[in-house]
Amino acid sequence: MKHLKLTTLAATAAIALAPIAQAETLRHAVGSAGVSGLIDGTEAWADYIKEQTGGETEIKIYAGSLLNFTETFTGLRDGIADSGFVVPAYHRAELPYANLLSDMGTAGVDPVAMAGAANEFMFTCAPCLAEFNNAGQIFLGNTVTGPYYMYNQKPVKALADFEGIKVRGFGPFARWLDAMGASTVSLGATDIYESMSQGHIDGNVHTLETLDTLSTGEVADYALNQPIAVFIGNTMFNVSAMTWAGLSDQTKRAMIDGAAIGHAIATIDSVNQAEAILADPQAHGVELLEPDADVKEKSEAFRTSDMEAVVTLNRDEYGISDAEAQVARFQELVAKWDALVKDIDTSDPKAVGDLYLREVFSKVDPASLG
Repeated sequence: MKHLKLTTLAATAAIALAPIAQAETLRHAVGSAGVSGLIDGTEAWADYIKEQTGGETEIKIYAGSLLNFTETFTGLRDGIADSGFVVPAYHRAELPYANLLSDMGTAGVDPVAMAGAANEFMFTCAPCLAEFNNAGQIFLGNTVTGPYYMYNQKPVKALADFEGIKVRGFGPFARWLDAMGASTVSLGATDIYESMSQGHIDGNVHTLETLDTLSTGEVADYALNQPIAVFIGNTMFNVSAMTWAGLSDQTKRAMIDGAAIGHAIATIDSVNQAEAILADPQAHGVELLEPDADVKEKSEAFRTSDMEAVVTLNRDEYGISDAEAQVARFQELVAKWDALVKDIDTSDPKAVGDLYLREVFSKVDPASLG
């Protein structure tokens, strides 16, 4: 009996001294604050991870405070943040394949289908994943936003109006501006407001929701109702490789699968917000101008020829030897996803998220990501 009591006491002491699992809180950096589909998608991703891990892993979102959009790329590598929203367009030299994908914003018109195609493209592209690994990051998918529109301080609706104006744009949007005859200026998103307010640039090509989220509706007066292209380069949930190495298999799985839901919400919210602003542009600070026939014709001609330009640009200027094959592969995926989304309600985040999960994210092996 004495031996039994001692054994029981020892066991009780061992339980009392055993370490208690602590909830892990990871820092997620988003370069700007404000209400947007991108933030909604990020919050949904964080909620999913907490739920799937039973609260053992939580994500604290730092919107516009920990790192800006240009700093997040190196901030993940250096461990300043555990995860974050990376914009590959700011880091073309380090991320040539991710920027090749971003260049193909004219390959389709449906953001929901384009997001599905973009994620299948990236997760089945070894050099695409490797370039993020080389930068100390784990890639967890793309959100597609848009289409992008141009808004200005001056009324612009005919081709002649583009002459002499300076407009911020990049990738396919810069190529469209060049085709229209405007001068293109490269700027980070957080510099747009100041540059417009001080007269350094006349306008910006962006999602319409940035009239609110970047407060540019205060300095812009007109928006042109001419959709240009979608933006594919929103890698919203990249994870620091240092952080990834220490995560449990359960958390890694939750991060991957939750990204499908987050990307669906962010993509759909972007579409919805654009439609709401087009319905009532004055509430967001701008007058909506209808483009003249010459702008419509020039824009259609640009879209028709742009994929050839993407191949030439990425092969000859950025050294991607298989650019032609990669562009052809993406166009095939766009056609595939245009067909896939016809069977669902593309305004339903659950239906879209389930489709992304089934077709892409559930097939991703965490070990393959780095």
